[in-house]
Amino acid sequence: MKKCFLFAGLLLFLLLPLIHQVNAAETDQVNVEDEIKALKKDVQDLRKEVETLKAKSVAAPVQPPQELQEVTVSIDDDPLKGKADAPITIIEFSDYQCPFCGRFVKNTFPDIAKKYIDAGKVKYVFRDFPLEFHKQAPKASEAANCAADKGKYWEMHDKLFDNQSALTVDKLKQYAADIGLDTESFNACIDSGKHADEINKDLEDGKKATVSGTPTFFIGKTQSGKKEIAGKRMVGARPFSSFEQVIEQLLAEPVK
Repeated sequence: MKKCFLFAGLLLFLLLPLIHQVNAAETDQVNVEDEIKALKKDVQDLRKEVETLKAKSVAAPVQPPQELQEVTVSIDDDPLKGKADAPITIIEFSDYQCPFCGRFVKNTFPDIAKKYIDAGKVKYVFRDFPLEFHKQAPKASEAANCAADKGKYWEMHDKLFDNQSALTVDKLKQYAADIGLDTESFNACIDSGKHADEINKDLEDGKKATVSGTPTFFIGKTQSGKKEIAGKRMVGARPFSSFEQVIEQLLAEPVK
C-alpha cells in the first residue's frame, strides 16, 4: 500500500508540468483571441473615421483665394529704387530689427529687383515702421536717414539688415564709418535725433493704411503726379511668386 502511494505521488509530480503547460497554452490562446477582437474593433473605428473625413471633404468645397485688400497709401518723400515713372509701385513698411523683414531682403527682394525694378517695371519705396518692442529699430531707421543726407541710404539700409542683431548706437556709428560716411557729421545727426519726426510720420502713415506688423507691402499702379497709390495689401515675408502674381496681374490691366 505504501508503495502504491509513493508511485501515485511520483506520477503526479511528473504530470504537474504538463498540466501547467496545457493551462498556459489555453490562457495564451484566449489572450490572442482577445487581442484579435480588439484589433478588429480598432480597424472598424478607423474605417468610420475615414468615412467621416471623406464626407466632410465633400461637404466643404474648396474656397477661392481671398482677394487682397486695396488701400490708399502715401509714398511721402521716402527713398526709392527704380524709375520714378515705373508703371507699378511697391511700398514696404519695414523694421530693421524684424527677422521677417530681413528674410524678405535676403530671399525675395533680389528676385523682384532683377525681374521688375531693373527692367523699369516697378518702383520700390521703403518706409519705416519700427515696432514698439524692437527698441533699437527707431535709431536704426534714423541712421539710414542720416546716411541718406549724404547719398548713402541704400548702403546703410543693406548694412543694417546684414547686422540685425547688433544695432546699438555705437554699432550704427561704426557702420557709418564702414560705408565711408563722415563720422563727425553722421554722429551729430544721429545724436540729435534729426530724423525722429520723419520716422514718426512713417509710423502714422502706416497706421492709417492698416499696418500693424512688418513687413507689410502695398502693390499698385503708379499714379502720375500723385504721391500715393491704391495698393493691394500683402503682409509677411512672402515668396517671390506671391509678388510676381500681383505684379503681373497689374501689368496686364489696361491703362486707364
